[in-house]
Amino acid sequence: MTALLKNRAFVALTGADVLETIGVSLFNLILLTYARTFAQAQLLVSVVSVAAVLPGVFGLALGRLADRLVAKGRWLMRTKWLQAGLYAVMTPLINHRTMGIFFMVVAINLGSDLLGQLSACLRQPLLQAKVPTQWQAEALGINQGIATLMQLVGQAGGVVLIGLNGSYQLASAVNAFTFLLAGLVLNWQQRVLTLPLVAKKLPVLSIRALLRQVKVVMEASAGLNFVAVSLNLLLVNAVGASIDGILTLFLLQQGSRLPVSFSVGIVIVNTGFIGGLILGSWLQLAWLRRLTYRTMVWFTIGVLSLIYIELWWGQNFWVVTLGMLLAGFGMGQLNPKLNAGLLQRAPAEIVGSLQGLLMSLATLAVPIGSIGIVLIYNVESQQAAYGVSLGLLVLAAGCLIKRSA
Repeated sequence: MTALLKNRAFVALTGADVLETIGVSLFNLILLTYARTFAQAQLLVSVVSVAAVLPGVFGLALGRLADRLVAKGRWLMRTKWLQAGLYAVMTPLINHRTMGIFFMVVAINLGSDLLGQLSACLRQPLLQAKVPTQWQAEALGINQGIATLMQLVGQAGGVVLIGLNGSYQLASAVNAFTFLLAGLVLNWQQRVLTLPLVAKKLPVLSIRALLRQVKVVMEASAGLNFVAVSLNLLLVNAVGASIDGILTLFLLQQGSRLPVSFSVGIVIVNTGFIGGLILGSWLQLAWLRRLTYRTMVWFTIGVLSLIYIELWWGQNFWVVTLGMLLAGFGMGQLNPKLNAGLLQRAPAEIVGSLQGLLMSLATLAVPIGSIGIVLIYNVESQQAAYGVSLGLLVLAAGCLIKRSA
């Protein structure tokens, strides 16, 4: 940790990421609240929800763009200026409650989210070049843990802003200011974030050649067949995306059988999961670093399976809460392990594309879990939803058997 805090590039990238995360999480909540003020609230909330996951579909394309941009530190800074500019344009518009303005606000927010995806793909090559290999897993874990914590801060800030004066203009202006500050942090360390220029211009890889390289790197990092690791990521993320909604419905159905009130129960379970996620992200002990990505996936699948078995048969609130803490810990360990492995093995010219591919897989998983499984719970039965989730986890575990050649 001490060595990383002395690394100026890591501090600058993390500082900018913290400011961006506060702004994004704050405004995502604000935008949902804004949509609910219209007469067609249900339809417009759905539009906002779809727009929120849409940028991930373009993850691979944005990753390819990031790989082709030469001055990555400078472009990363420019994305922050552009995002600040977009919200500055939005600020005088957002309080006008017309359908045209609503869709303009959504379009501006979508443009900012696409720039955010691009900046995430630009950040990975900078981390690869500027943070020594032995510190990369720790750096990624710290960054992930801080981002999780700042999401809570941003969401709380959004609630406070709306609660104080109901001004959407103020929320938009605050968001513009957070991106402006992120750009200033990056500008402050611009020289540190400059990558050496490549003497010979690298050829632009075709999609087929790019995927071939991505396949080799992902198989080497995960120790699994490329199709297997991709499918495993999709399935585990789908179940992970559903569990928040499933637990909310479970606690609602438990009613007076809960040892605490419904609202307190939600807070306890969510705190357990987030606490585990932050602990897993930050705790990079020597023996944990020796555990492979594959081992941690087995652990996470096992814990998620036990949670669903407990929901189906035992239904003990405290056991479920402990399971959520352990599941959060496993998930907190997974991303830094996989990403650090990718950074250690990937040629610099495909690092952005790898990050984009991972974002696309995570995005595809969200509707499967948060909509599909939760819909089964509501339309069919809770047992059917638990059964589908356990079935997906069994398939995810099956993927771990297919090792790389």
